[in-house]
Amino acid sequence: MSLVLSRVDYVSVGVTSKSTTRILPSHEAKATQKFAIGDHDGILHVFGMKKGELQLVFKSLPGPKIERLVLGGSLGSPKDKIFIAYGNSVKGYTKKGKMFLEFDTSLIDPITSMFVLGPDLAACARDLYHRYQNCKDADSYLAGETLNDVILIPGEGTSVLAILACGDRAIRVLTGTKNPTILRLPSVPTVLSSWREDDRDSRNRILLGTQDGKIGLLTVQGAKTIRITWLLTTVASEVTSLDTYELDDGLDILVGRQDGSVEVFTFSDDEETTPLHRYRYNAGESISTVMGGIIGASGYPEILVTTYSGRVFGLTTRPPGSLEAGANLEALEKLKTEILQLEQKLVEDSEMFDFPNEGIVPLILSVNHRMLLDPDTASYQLSIELDTPIDNVLIQSDTPVELLDESNSAVASLSICNPLENNFVLATYRCQANVNHLETRLRTIEGQSGVLQVYVTTQIQPKGCRRINVPIYALSLHARLHQDENPHTSGGPFNELRLVGGFTVAEMHAWLSLALPHIPERPQLVDGEAALNYISTFVGTLLKCKYKKGSASFLGENVSSVIILRDLLTREATKRKIKLDVFCDIAEGSVTRVLELILPRLKAADELTQKLRILDALQEWEMKSEAEGNLSSEYQELLRQEDQIRQQMAKHPEILVRLHGVITDLYVDWERAKGARRMTSAVAAEKLSSALETRNIEALQQIILGKDENPITPPASLSLGQDIVV
Repeated sequence: MSLVLSRVDYVSVGVTSKSTTRILPSHEAKATQKFAIGDHDGILHVFGMKKGELQLVFKSLPGPKIERLVLGGSLGSPKDKIFIAYGNSVKGYTKKGKMFLEFDTSLIDPITSMFVLGPDLAACARDLYHRYQNCKDADSYLAGETLNDVILIPGEGTSVLAILACGDRAIRVLTGTKNPTILRLPSVPTVLSSWREDDRDSRNRILLGTQDGKIGLLTVQGAKTIRITWLLTTVASEVTSLDTYELDDGLDILVGRQDGSVEVFTFSDDEETTPLHRYRYNAGESISTVMGGIIGASGYPEILVTTYSGRVFGLTTRPPGSLEAGANLEALEKLKTEILQLEQKLVEDSEMFDFPNEGIVPLILSVNHRMLLDPDTASYQLSIELDTPIDNVLIQSDTPVELLDESNSAVASLSICNPLENNFVLATYRCQANVNHLETRLRTIEGQSGVLQVYVTTQIQPKGCRRINVPIYALSLHARLHQDENPHTSGGPFNELRLVGGFTVAEMHAWLSLALPHIPERPQLVDGEAALNYISTFVGTLLKCKYKKGSASFLGENVSSVIILRDLLTREATKRKIKLDVFCDIAEGSVTRVLELILPRLKAADELTQKLRILDALQEWEMKSEAEGNLSSEYQELLRQEDQIRQQMAKHPEILVRLHGVITDLYVDWERAKGARRMTSAVAAEKLSSALETRNIEALQQIILGKDENPITPPASLSLGQDIVV
């Protein structure tokens, strides 16, 4: 099942967005095909092979950034019309470059995804879906969630079904203005692609790609039924592009990913079974589009790949030897001439910007960045990408964050910081030559929100710098759940925070967006009330939020989450001079609930730490190689599992310290919730130290609940559940 492909570089254009490259259909089987590309310079390019060379068929004038490029045509005929989306407008071109359509959609936000099916055009802008038929309004839908992609398929009769990939981990199937059918997914869907076979799109099968790298096949059966036929659950980098094409023997699935990977999966016999992996290639930068077609030579299928920086290359089935045999002296001489011209242009550009007093100037750099929460490690992955080689990346934070690892493509240096000046982290990553993409991981501390500032400089002349501000949420390690998703049967006992005051739903929604990640674009109201559910990726406790005009209620299994929310919301209300009545009811059983979730992990982490200490001691005494036969069976088994043990610890470094910190914070916040005297973390850690060492849940409960020998007496002026007015 292995596949051998050879890379052929074609051309470079400007920076590209996802799904902005399409291969045009050919009238002859196995003949070379033209392809169209739209870039951030607003230029539409169409290329094709002629006499063995790639030539530019036509090129439009520069304009606004092209966000999407799709093909369309009359129903039942080849899709040979090119449609591009820029801002809130759409243009249509023939394959020869003649513009036949210029259409203003009147959408307020820029179009982020688009699809054309015959006379129907679907456009999504942020959280709004709109369908036009013959450039006239047909229907629309306000999802309230970020819409990542859209596909149209024929419905019954003349109806059209819209398949929406939504940011709340759901697929919505929409027919007109009726309520959509919702399919819940384990991760956020990022890409939808029509199942393509023999250059025809399927009427009911759709490929799916997710934010955590999963790939699946959806089957739509009417407007009310959609199911997952199969799903590859392997966790990998985010899927950015999908296509189906027959490269060799049988239909293949082509996958492009955020980390630069291009993969090929194929089926054994039955398309209903899970596909098998057969090829992987890494381009070194994120993939914008992958498509299957015949580009370089007749009769040789290939994968056409476009990267973020605009590099276009093919992974062809044509053997490398045939490439050499087909080359002639004239082509080689032309290639040498082009290389000399490029070298001369490079020298001229360097001399042009070689000033005596060279400094950093405000170049406009195109930066692709994201910071995504990884629930498995309860950490964030920060990804930064430029269209030119990166020189340095400087990270500064006004709140404590922990940098977990160093990038393989950069050398990290940490500087001493002064927390009194709101400077907790200052790190510099110096990249190797010709590195466009940098990834690193970091972990936040809940309860301490702020801003992470990232400064990026380039290796080109003149050097430019770009600053990126990334928010750190107060409850940053909480992941959003579906409204109908609850990992516990019932949950609880819950601590309750109630707020009553003169705020609106939109205002409370904006305040919560400072505390919790993945807040939807707009509050989704049911009978005037919005609801959100979250789970702590580190502890596993639930947080339920309900709010409407003038009142809000928050239920949390962990009192620390409730106290963090109380502090943030009262602070925001104070800034806006809004009076709040604050009620906090705490449940003793919630302490037991948190300890029951943490102690098994604490025990496992303690055992893992002890095993590592033994392994380190064995290495120090050089017994691993010289006297392994004299070791006990227990130690010999430990040595055989060494790689696995070290990988587990590398995934969760300092896990014991973090778990102890959660229990310490629980103690401190419990005292605050009771209205008792404020306790420092150092005092709490000292009182809990002996119970933490023995992992005695009864002893921990007694200390935290104030039932030990030396309880902390609350002041007479405060009592449980007392109203606080801000």
